[in-house]
Amino acid sequence: MRINGRSGVVAVQATETVSTKLIRARPVREPGNTVERFEASMNDVPVSRAGTVRQALVTSELPVKQGNTNACGPLSLWLVLGQFGRATQQWEQLDADVRPWGLGSSPGVLAEAARERGLQAQVYNHGSFFDLERETQAGRGVLVMCDVGGYDSPGGDMLPGDGGDFESHWMRVTRAWEDSMGRRWVEYENPWGAREVLRFEQFDLLWKDQRLGGVPTGYDRTYVLVDRAKAKPLPTTTADDVQAVMATTDGAQTFARGLDALVSGKIVTGLSRLAGGFTTTFFGVVGSMLAAPGLLLQRAGDALFDVAKQGLEEGGLAAVGGALAGGAGLALRGVGMIASAVGNAVGFIGQAVGAMVQGALGALGRLFG
Repeated sequence: MRINGRSGVVAVQATETVSTKLIRARPVREPGNTVERFEASMNDVPVSRAGTVRQALVTSELPVKQGNTNACGPLSLWLVLGQFGRATQQWEQLDADVRPWGLGSSPGVLAEAARERGLQAQVYNHGSFFDLERETQAGRGVLVMCDVGGYDSPGGDMLPGDGGDFESHWMRVTRAWEDSMGRRWVEYENPWGAREVLRFEQFDLLWKDQRLGGVPTGYDRTYVLVDRAKAKPLPTTTADDVQAVMATTDGAQTFARGLDALVSGKIVTGLSRLAGGFTTTFFGVVGSMLAAPGLLLQRAGDALFDVAKQGLEEGGLAAVGGALAGGAGLALRGVGMIASAVGNAVGFIGQAVGAMVQGALGALGRLFG
């Protein structure tokens, strides 16, 4: 499996990957189909057979792989930076700057890192296939956060794991399209060391409704858009409903970056990040204590709505019970929405105040330093 970046020749060897090992839904292919017939039905798709197509992820003729680290976020960002000619350092150096102390990468921190390197970036929630299709066609960088808690990755290979645990994983989507047969596909670069093509229905199982121990985190088809600073401004964020959890994770990472800066002798930068990170994290934790129960109440309300619908369809006494369940569901969902909105507002305030504290201390340090 090799890619010669200079000649433009790509050799692809298809192998079984995550879609065929864990997700049972596979692309439908009639026994009489041949490779040629399949490829002829696609819209100029460089694949060798139906199903998931995989090839080694290579840039500048060197293999790229995160190894046994949590570097999926910085590595995916590094690939996007290269798309805009901003990958001025090795990805390991970018990783050390963005993700010191071995932590993971939250959406806000990746967006901030892109802005620090002269690009515009924004976080979005509740994305869709059409968002991926539109943004990749527009030439924007697209980073998606998936849940791969059901996978292990020894040696960078995708293998089924024991499942159940939430593990966020960043990947760079390079293309999303619908073929001539109406099937939707997503091509992405996986920091585990592979470039893959996957049916959207299978990809979406990894992308949507991410949970921690069965509890919804609020992240649902989350992605980060990156574009040139002078390009058309990015759309307004749709991540308002995850501001609390983002404030918590962003603040913790900013705090860690502050400690790293202090150890490196960057006193002003370190102290400003420590203060900003602590402030943001504090507000984020308070907001999450409201937002997380609010999400659970909304899910409980939705479950009662389903009971109400079933009871009303059955009629009789079941209809009475259904009406009561519907009323209770409406009340739970309303309370949950209010709690989530207040919690996320607190998180948003925390992010704003933390940024102000960090900026003010940094400016004072530069003024008197």
